[in-house]
Amino acid sequence: MKRFGFMWIIIILISLSLIFFALQQLLFGNIKDTGFYFFQDMMFLPVNILLVTFIINKRLQSREKQERLEQLNIVIGAFFSEAGNHVLETLNPCIPSLSDIKKLLDMNSEWNSRSFETAANAIKAYPLKADINKSAVERLRVALPQKKAHVLQMFSNPNLLEHDTFTDMLWALYHLIDELENRTDISSLPDSDLEHLSGDAARSYGLLVYEWVFYMSYLKSRYPYLWSLAVRKNPFANNSIIIS
Repeated sequence: MKRFGFMWIIIILISLSLIFFALQQLLFGNIKDTGFYFFQDMMFLPVNILLVTFIINKRLQSREKQERLEQLNIVIGAFFSEAGNHVLETLNPCIPSLSDIKKLLDMNSEWNSRSFETAANAIKAYPLKADINKSAVERLRVALPQKKAHVLQMFSNPNLLEHDTFTDMLWALYHLIDELENRTDISSLPDSDLEHLSGDAARSYGLLVYEWVFYMSYLKSRYPYLWSLAVRKNPFANNSIIIS
């Protein structure tokens, strides 16, 4: 349907040009001058195409992309405020190597873009494992499903289609919550099932921490006052003190 409408626009524009050409010849009858001005305009047509198509259009696309990324970061910020930080704090006790993670993510005012990138790469490469026992399953079954609605709400945002890693994290977290909700008789869970849940928890935790690092980097570069509060609420700090 859109293609059909576009074709009609082309036909109308070409028809208008032919009509104006015919009127000009009827009124002035000077085909030589018409040809001269026609080729004069054609001489600058490649430059016009270059300006409109490659420079101005690229600038507009870059600006539009920046606006979408800004909206996306706002959504990501809302996720961590409402759910992400809580999930991290809930899963922290299940991570045997939490002390190593804390060393990597003990952020301060001296951190720069290189520091955040190094931390994110270290988290991505870290052989992260989780240890889920029966008591942990019972605790997680109470805490994590409370954030399920926030996770589902994130999927409804079309801007997330441009952020594959964040979407992967949401799917991993949703899967973990779904697995926990389907464990009714915790006392009878075999070791193999606990190992399965540990794998799901480790995957969700690693992806979540990775996204959290980039979100913190965004806050520091764009909104220092929000960064100040976020770093005081750091779920990996040994002593998180909100009051400054």
